[in-house]
Amino acid sequence: MNISKQKIQPDWWTKTLVGLFLGLSFAVAIGALVFLLTLPHVERSLPGQLAMWSIPWVWLFVFFIAYFIPKGWQSLVIFSIANIIAYALLFCLRG
Repeated sequence: MNISKQKIQPDWWTKTLVGLFLGLSFAVAIGALVFLLTLPHVERSLPGQLAMWSIPWVWLFVFFIAYFIPKGWQSLVIFSIANIIAYALLFCLRG
């Protein structure tokens, strides 16, 4: 496969914005889930640090994955569904 003959997708900016904003909100939800799930099991000072430092790792991975989704609108739908599931799980665990 010749890299020089590959076409740049015209919706790369959509994938970038989706990865930036919806990816960040998803990473924050995952960080909050990490905090809630580790709070009863470890020392009191560790869950906050673990949750805080898990956000950039999740965000970078999700931002990276956004470019492998074929269309920009598909990444918007997939990331929106992932955010809805993550925040629903978060609100269910919080009670």
